Amino acid sequence: MKILLPLLSIIHIGFAIASINTEPDEAINTHGDQQQECSLDEACENGSFEVNITTLTSTISNKATTTAHRHIKSEVPFPVIPPKIIAVLHEDWDVIDPKGKEMIEKISRIDGAVEFAHARTPFFTHLTGTFGTLSAWDQPEEVRRAGLLHTAYSGDLFQFYLFDSNNEEDRDEVKDLLGEQAEALAYLFGTTHRGPLCHFKDVVNNIRPDSVCSTNETHTIEHRGSESGTWDVDRKTAANILIVTIADYLDQMVESNGWKHHQSENGGDSLYPGNGIPEVGFYWLSAVCYGIRDHLDVIPSIFNHCQTVISYDDDKQSRDSYWKVVTEERSLTEKEQITLLNTSAILNPFIGEPNMLLSQIYYRQKNYLHAAKEARAALEKFYTLASCWDKRRSFGQWVAFSRMMLLRSNRMLEGQERSIPVKDPNDLNYVNYNKLVLSDLRDVIQEMKAREAVQ
Repeated sequence: MKILLPLLSIIHIGFAIASINTEPDEAINTHGDQQQECSLDEACENGSFEVNITTLTSTISNKATTTAHRHIKSEVPFPVIPPKIIAVLHEDWDVIDPKGKEMIEKISRIDGAVEFAHARTPFFTHLTGTFGTLSAWDQPEEVRRAGLLHTAYSGDLFQFYLFDSNNEEDRDEVKDLLGEQAEALAYLFGTTHRGPLCHFKDVVNNIRPDSVCSTNETHTIEHRGSESGTWDVDRKTAANILIVTIADYLDQMVESNGWKHHQSENGGDSLYPGNGIPEVGFYWLSAVCYGIRDHLDVIPSIFNHCQTVISYDDDKQSRDSYWKVVTEERSLTEKEQITLLNTSAILNPFIGEPNMLLSQIYYRQKNYLHAAKEARAALEKFYTLASCWDKRRSFGQWVAFSRMMLLRSNRMLEGQERSIPVKDPNDLNYVNYNKLVLSDLRDVIQEMKAREAVQ
């Protein structure tokens, strides 16, 4: 059943903001948790917070010890990292695909891939990012491999190519690399006009809110390589082209886009790389995902398994609320920041970054329980999306920082002396290098993994 997230009514948004302003523990959050342990006036504004829980009998020493052999029960447990997310973070491509390392090594030797500035990263990094995202979504081999070279033959918007679609030797090289099915899909991706597929163009341009695939068995689309100028594709192929499109755009979605805005004839109207503000695009990503779900071999878990659609207005307000905190942090009170970030998370419940910022604010307020819950919510969303929304930091960094915040919050909930076994690196007055205690990073990560094991 389709769930459409409409614009919040005045009553709804008024309730949400009133809840956030008066009782942060009763504010609407992604888990639906409601706590009664403090109010904004009593705790948050005064910077004090008491957590009413029983201290765990087994605590961790200030110096982290190797925990691979034991489990640690946490007040707010770590969500388990999906194996394919681990593979993406470690760039362990053979775990994702039996030819993963071989394919990526060959592409990495192409100067045009590695040394070309794409939207926000070099072209090669974008290609592997798209491949990794599709793999984390459990897409079939031909789909994820097509994602690895989705614009190898150029595209309807991207006017550069690594392989000439009119050259049979080039096509044979791509077939040897990806396999015939994946090459055929990459060929269609790069040589056809995707706009008519499931009303893709109209949804992106916000002309219509839904992406409904035709009930016809085939779609006729423009094709620059055929004599007739058109090409017929079946619904499954159309859906596969569009799921690659979703992963493609998700990897590069920033308002200041390198190839689109700055490599045109006249260049962009603002300096690259811009301020990094996320592009408003989840409205059409979610709509297209909903429109193609019945024609995919594997429905990804994003957007509630492609069942939920975000409106353009909600998407934009979510982005703007988040960005106001990012750009005006020093002039906003923490109460105002919490209001804006919760609004962002309510309007777009599929992005983890608002939760990650909330976690930091609650941690500063010594509201460690809420800090841990927000960090966990952020991780769950990052693992599901297999990408980040705020591209100012990499996906791996967002995940790593969220895990650190969850670890620190749990350690403070357990009454430990410090949230992490190191001293303030910015205060050089204390330093005695003969007595400075160092921490093994492997031990820190092992502690996180031990906290994952018990749910």
